[in-house]
Amino acid sequence: MNKTIIININGTVFHIEEDAYEVLRKYMIAIKKHFGYTNDSHEIVNDIENRIAEMFNDRIQEGKREVITMADVQEVCTQMGSVSDFDTSEADYAELENDLFGASYNRNERKLFRDPEDRIFGGVCAGLGHYFNMEPRWVRVIFVLLFLFAGSGFLFYLILWAVMPVAKSRADRMAMRGEAPNLQNFKRSFDEEMGGIRANFPGAADNLRHGLHSAGNVLAKLFIILVKIVGVFFIVGLCGGLVTLIISIFATFGFLGMDNDMAMFPFNVIDPSYRNGLLISALVTAIIPIIALILLAIRILFNKPVLGRYTGFSLLIIWVVAIGFTVSYSIRTLSDFREESTVVEERRLVKVPIFKLIRNDLTVVSQVPGTSRRIGVRHRSMFEGMRNVRIQIVQIDSLLIPSVTEEFSARGNTFDEATKRAGKLSYHLTQIADTLQFDSQFSLDEQELMRNQSVLLKLNVPIGTHLLINRDLERHIMDLPLSQCADNYKYKYGDEPGATEWVMTTGGLKCTLPPPPPDTADEN
Repeated sequence: MNKTIIININGTVFHIEEDAYEVLRKYMIAIKKHFGYTNDSHEIVNDIENRIAEMFNDRIQEGKREVITMADVQEVCTQMGSVSDFDTSEADYAELENDLFGASYNRNERKLFRDPEDRIFGGVCAGLGHYFNMEPRWVRVIFVLLFLFAGSGFLFYLILWAVMPVAKSRADRMAMRGEAPNLQNFKRSFDEEMGGIRANFPGAADNLRHGLHSAGNVLAKLFIILVKIVGVFFIVGLCGGLVTLIISIFATFGFLGMDNDMAMFPFNVIDPSYRNGLLISALVTAIIPIIALILLAIRILFNKPVLGRYTGFSLLIIWVVAIGFTVSYSIRTLSDFREESTVVEERRLVKVPIFKLIRNDLTVVSQVPGTSRRIGVRHRSMFEGMRNVRIQIVQIDSLLIPSVTEEFSARGNTFDEATKRAGKLSYHLTQIADTLQFDSQFSLDEQELMRNQSVLLKLNVPIGTHLLINRDLERHIMDLPLSQCADNYKYKYGDEPGATEWVMTTGGLKCTLPPPPPDTADEN
């Protein structure tokens, strides 16, 4: 019965007999002393320990045992070789290798691994080259031919990539090349690797510098190409915008056969005496910078001047002059909004117990000239939507007669011009029995300009008078909780009303239909 101890060889735990451990310990000490002459030699020691651990593990699995014996240690040491073998000459070493290790490790016996040091994708071709003792490039040629003519080369390569293990350790790389995993070959592999590093190190800086320079040139060229592509899109976008702008202006003027209606904004704001001059100068002011940007982009991208000095200077002068005209005409237009005036007119109404307030829609529907099927809405000098018509309901004494105060406002360069312009506003409020009919918009003379015209109607209602307000007119009445009254109707009748009824009280205009109880309103 032998005493056993537990050891750890490079992360793998083994049970080993005590006398076998002493032999293995002396063997490893000799290896570490021999290979410990440089700072980088610990790598070869780790590789040797890994290989010894693999060999012990294989012997335990083959013998179905749990303990490493003296015979196992002696067999492993024999296969790995001893440190004294390095004192033998090269010829003696070859003979010794054939005598001692040839039976178990033939140099022609190779294992199939992927070679990570000579790979293009996964190292499959390099590994097959080592296994069949041929140049990896010929294996790559075979795979390319299989891919081109048989179509199976790519799939076969992927299968081999998944099946073949990668040669991670030095022992794997030695087995891939058919080298016996002993101390001699471990040392030779390590020396060859370090020699290659030392040989390549002096030129590494130059190679790195050249590689960085080449990479920089490639990136610079790619960046230039990208900038040119973006620049081309930028130029195309500017050209498209310029063409769209010109077509829009010509179409608006009616040069393309479209309906020329000068009552629309901004034509109804600009004085006809300088309307064309302002629009043309504004167009030139907008177009010349776009043309300049296009020409500048072409010059930067293609390094070719496309505009002469005198031509550019002439365009600059034209642009400055156009800016001057645009600013001058704009100031003249804005100055026509300087003063405001209001013309007030008052008219009496026939007193009735209840007034019905409705809206008279004055939208003009007519056939557009030059068409046979198309029907269009022509508003000319009409201003739809009552955007500038406001209604205010005012409380008066119950003994007074109801009336309407009409306030017409407008702006002008002087107060007299503003007053004259306000007096030209035309708005109609008609009483038919108990119905008050409000026009949907006011109108101007055909050639009148827009100068912030507005109409304020003050409906003076005696206390106790009822008002039945049509829903189309409600939203144009000032300072009235119309939606709240409509909600009261909706609660009682379950539907939106066409009109809501109000009564003028001492506290102001109130909805005749009371709101629902608070608890009922919360439930709904």
